[in-house]
Amino acid sequence: MSLDAETTQPRRHGEIVFADEDAAALLEDHAQDLFEEASGSWQRVKHNSSRTVYRTHVGGQEIYLKYFHNPSWAHRLMRRLGSSDAMREMRFSRHLAPRGVPTAQPLAAACHNGVEFLATLAVAPAQPADAWHDEQLQRGPAGQRAIQRAIVKLARMVGRMHAAGVIHQDLHCGNVLVRTGPKPGEDIELVLMDLHRAQWRQRLSRRARAANLAQLLHDRYYFTTRTERLRFLKHYLRVNDAPGSLRGWQLMVEHFAHMHTRRQHSQRDRRIFKRSRYFTALRLGRGWRALAVLASKRHLAGSSAADCPFEADAWREALADPEALLTGEGAEVVKDSRSSLVVRRTLQVGAQRVDVYVKRSRRKRRWKVLLDCVRRSRAVRAFCLGHALLTRRIATALPLAALERRVGPILLDSILITEAVSAQRLDRFLNTWLAVPPKGDTPLTVPQQRQLAQEVLWQLGRLLRRLHDNRFAHRDLKATNVLVRWELGDSAELVLVDLDGLARPQVLTTRRRFQGLMRLNVSLLKCPIVNRAGRLRMLMGYLRRPGTGRLNFKPYWRMLEEWSEKKIRQQIRSRRKRQKAARRPGT
Repeated sequence: MSLDAETTQPRRHGEIVFADEDAAALLEDHAQDLFEEASGSWQRVKHNSSRTVYRTHVGGQEIYLKYFHNPSWAHRLMRRLGSSDAMREMRFSRHLAPRGVPTAQPLAAACHNGVEFLATLAVAPAQPADAWHDEQLQRGPAGQRAIQRAIVKLARMVGRMHAAGVIHQDLHCGNVLVRTGPKPGEDIELVLMDLHRAQWRQRLSRRARAANLAQLLHDRYYFTTRTERLRFLKHYLRVNDAPGSLRGWQLMVEHFAHMHTRRQHSQRDRRIFKRSRYFTALRLGRGWRALAVLASKRHLAGSSAADCPFEADAWREALADPEALLTGEGAEVVKDSRSSLVVRRTLQVGAQRVDVYVKRSRRKRRWKVLLDCVRRSRAVRAFCLGHALLTRRIATALPLAALERRVGPILLDSILITEAVSAQRLDRFLNTWLAVPPKGDTPLTVPQQRQLAQEVLWQLGRLLRRLHDNRFAHRDLKATNVLVRWELGDSAELVLVDLDGLARPQVLTTRRRFQGLMRLNVSLLKCPIVNRAGRLRMLMGYLRRPGTGRLNFKPYWRMLEEWSEKKIRQQIRSRRKRQKAARRPGT
């Protein structure tokens, strides 16, 4: 059955296509206003380069108006040929609603003289499924029960959509609204949105369905458990009646999710060097150029700057004198060594005041001046890697700006500005909060201390595993480069800082992975409060994955201890050589 074979045919009035007679009666008198974007008492809800959404009231009903203005040549050609995103979304809404897939009720659509819009009834009260899910996670057991019911509803809705021959090319929880009842105890309803990205096929293959489910898994992978994902698949297969076993579908969806995640991350990494609503590139004069943040999509590590909107002109004024960033009133020198100068200060960017670290990189070896001619500066590399980590939901200090000065290809100077994170270093945190008897006035009992230690060391192993899973390697990973954000009653969060040693090799070998484990183990050996069981817990946090069952960790542990002993002996020899070279002659 094609999409045009519907029981109720839409009604055309001039250049506007109404969904039915009721929609025509409601909006026919306002036809001219619909073609005039932002007219009357319309309130703008959302805006980006391709769409603008307004909210208004007509005849006592709340209506959303979505205007499509994608500037790409492909969309302009489609509009010239009469293919409209607005008409497409209305057709798919009318196709899916009778088949058990709730959608926003369409009222009217048009595409004429460069104006393309879709009018729908408001879905209220409602909120996006990702925001609703995060909210339920904070409610405890009651929220978990609501999430389990929503998983079943979402699986059935997606299963019915695929059974109707439709795939959603932008399937994520932001495009699913959760409509709640007027009373808190009432059940919820899921509504599928943004159907202009949908496609209809006469026959959906397993590959196409699994790839579509992979988009949904990518969106919620870090916020759901393996049991919840299997429950979703089980109910999906019941409704969809697709061939294959649950285990086979799980492996196929996870494979496509991994591929989809890599594409999404690569696409977002490339946005750093493009002018957008998130980043901007600046020319500051005297050979200085800068990359700066305008807005952040990730709110990790307790970042307050991630909520601050910045403007390019404000950044240009704040960075007008790069030398003044490292000197002057309020500049506190944190580190001054051969490799870098680090200053902590408060930076005024327009109306925003941000507590930041300013780091100037220094070149220790002169021959690297040739290498810096053909590669990015340390500041720009750290800026890019920091945002790449945030994209992959690995907590780090938010990089705000990166400056570099060149004469032709020759790099003269580079400065990195990152937000200051209010947290303790891992070694100090462990020695302070886990000491027996506790140091200072700590409110923790001995069992609570043990639980906190287990949580922090387990997360340390998981942090390294997530770095390696995303093909990152850190040559200077130690306890002093990891911060711990923790408050009484909350879970601890580990924050990775000092990204100069971070790299993205093409192939992350097993040896290089194990070197990261060895460096962490050696740094924990320098924390007297961490015993053998704590270091083993860090290793188990790295090795443990969902569904792995019982682990044979002893070969890893023996090898880790052997490599750690060699590293400690090497550090002792290096320290003795430095001490010997520093002695004065004749002493």
